[in-house]
Amino acid sequence: MLRARLPRFAVAIAIAVVSAAALPFAGCSASDGAPGSTDDGGAEATPPLDAGLADAAPAGCAGDRDPDGMWRHLSCAGLYVDFGAKRVDPALRPYRPALELWSDGAAKQRYLFLPPGTTIDTSDIDEWVFPVGTRAWKELAVDGRRVETRLYEKAASGTWRHASFRWLDDGSDAIRTDDGARIARGGPDVPPYQIPTANECNDCHSGRKDRLLGVEAVSLGLPGAEGPTLATLVAEGRLSAPPATTMLALPEDGTGAAASALGWMHVSCGPCHNRSSAATAEKSRVYTLVRASQLFATDAAPAVASLDAHVSTVGRASTFEIPDGGGATFSMIAAGDPRTSLVSYLSGRRVGPTGNPNEKEQMPPIVTRLVDAKGHALLDAWITALAP
Repeated sequence: MLRARLPRFAVAIAIAVVSAAALPFAGCSASDGAPGSTDDGGAEATPPLDAGLADAAPAGCAGDRDPDGMWRHLSCAGLYVDFGAKRVDPALRPYRPALELWSDGAAKQRYLFLPPGTTIDTSDIDEWVFPVGTRAWKELAVDGRRVETRLYEKAASGTWRHASFRWLDDGSDAIRTDDGARIARGGPDVPPYQIPTANECNDCHSGRKDRLLGVEAVSLGLPGAEGPTLATLVAEGRLSAPPATTMLALPEDGTGAAASALGWMHVSCGPCHNRSSAATAEKSRVYTLVRASQLFATDAAPAVASLDAHVSTVGRASTFEIPDGGGATFSMIAAGDPRTSLVSYLSGRRVGPTGNPNEKEQMPPIVTRLVDAKGHALLDAWITALAP
């Protein structure tokens, strides 16, 4: 066992949006009512971001709001214009960030709404500030069935309110739950899927100035992003201070494995491990968020060794002892040796099905119960390739 409580390396629960209709979940096809879907396999015709969003409460939803203004039932919350058919409001824009957070293998669908005529304040390219009325949805499915849908929306006060809605087993609705839940999956030896509590959502989202995760320059500017990408938002005039270039690339070093590892650490650890004073793990001084300002700073890609994720980890000592290591301690990242690298050790561990991840030394320390094997392999490949 480690002899001190470990700093949080937390994973962000990237909450920019989601809906089920466009995913091939049980029995659904690409033409089952997803906005812009086509019957002939053609390209999606996505609606502009300034399309209107219906705000009127559906029939039967009077009195469904909680004191904080959030709906109690997903059927009332505005994601679907036809809940029975799971037909999403056509004003919601499907998107996919280039860097996606691991959620124990859950399939995701995301949607974004920006109010008509508004812009995102990007005067600080690292800390986007969204207009009042912004809504972000993310729906997650496990074993082919919807298990939860998350909503973040910016209220008139300028503050964010959010909710996780747990789907009923028969799919007839999803009910708000702030206390989290565990959902059985597979057999008895398979850890349950875990819906986060409201506080666990805040643990990650508090690390950004304006709370919304995944809708930012790096994740929308890298190859692989879909929907309202960085280039799309600039072209549509939705950024107050558009960057000079809209196509980003993470830098490489001599290993050829740096970019993939940096991207994985950015989305998996960066929302908590960054320089914001509000970030849960800011005091650890381990910063894995890739700052867009560094990528935009020069015409050439910045050196990997100049990025926070390298500076604050590689060769940096820790006080945590290696189990059965004769008193030797981990480095944050020991070049050439994942076995003595704390970042690798923690990201490759999970507590068992009955324990609470918050009370164990694993990273991320909340919600996740299955190791992201692919992401962890990318990390270890880079560590192994670094010159000792």
